[in-house]
Amino acid sequence: MSDDGARDARPAYNPLYERFVTDDQSTSDQLTGMVAYGLYKQAKREWTTAHYERHGRKPSEDELASYIATWTPSMVQNLREQANGIVLAFGGFLVEENAPRIREEALRGTFWKAVGVSIFAAALYTLGLIALLVILRIAGVDILSILTSVNGAAG
Repeated sequence: MSDDGARDARPAYNPLYERFVTDDQSTSDQLTGMVAYGLYKQAKREWTTAHYERHGRKPSEDELASYIATWTPSMVQNLREQANGIVLAFGGFLVEENAPRIREEALRGTFWKAVGVSIFAAALYTLGLIALLVILRIAGVDILSILTSVNGAAG
């Protein structure tokens, strides 16, 4: 089998997909690209329907290839921007729709958790001070004498 035969054996696909979605994009950019590609497919379907109504037949492979070739970088960018607006609007809708539940979950048990964390932190701090005093006492430092002499000098 020649190289040409192997090339022809590859499945045909729409090359515009890679203009909307690439592997090096972030997940959110890929989502936007997929929505943009869906918008492109909607436009292509409208074009195909209009072609059928005008000519009474489906477009040929060459006609489809010509249609795909008409998609300029600015047209692709316009669809990406439209898709970005759709994704943002949908995200806003989800947040708005779920705001009461999110607020409730965020506030549920917050006070007593904070009290527990504060008590634990205070206990650790106290144990740290006690440990410091024990270490200083073992080292021969008399903290009480130092504090008494400081108070006597200040008074």
